[in-house]
Amino acid sequence: MQPHSLKLSPESDLINSIKEYSLSNNLYGYVSGVVGNLRTVCIQCPGNQVINKFEGNLEIVSLNGHFHKGDVHLHLSFADEGCNVFGGHLEEGCIVKKGTDILLLSFEQKIINISNHDLITNESRVKAYILKDCPWSKRAIRLLNSLSIPHEVTLIDNDESFQKIMAQSSHNTFPQIFLDNKFFGGYDALSEQAKLDNLISFK
Repeated sequence: MQPHSLKLSPESDLINSIKEYSLSNNLYGYVSGVVGNLRTVCIQCPGNQVINKFEGNLEIVSLNGHFHKGDVHLHLSFADEGCNVFGGHLEEGCIVKKGTDILLLSFEQKIINISNHDLITNESRVKAYILKDCPWSKRAIRLLNSLSIPHEVTLIDNDESFQKIMAQSSHNTFPQIFLDNKFFGGYDALSEQAKLDNLISFK
């Protein structure tokens, strides 16, 4: 896992800056943190194809999502001067007002689709099943990467995959961590084990 600190100057486009940086450096990873403000925000709300545009002194509350060598999927929430909070899918046209600092975390991409039986299986003892944009899933992957634990990550992105993994674990929360093909637990269990032995037992 490698941290990257981006300092965006006024008039920078938020999403294009992350796209260009991840593309030029051939990076895959997640947004870990952000502090800053915007003069213009463009977002798309769930289930609505219309892009909503906001202008003013807009403080960034959170920025979540992933980047993959120029491709990004990001969600932004922000507050206006009346402390009203809005959020949605980040679109081009979000312009920095005074400045914005972003922390990115990059790592080797190991996400595969559980329904694709043609993929060569990873021999790692640890398998992590995650949901897209799930904060606890992201934390689990960051923890595994930070302790250099070999692992296979599988994205659960359809009902068939969801039912299949539930049948193995008897749990419906995520992430789901398996050790030697036996269900171990979620993020809390992983975090507690890390406190005990830094996950050396998982190597």
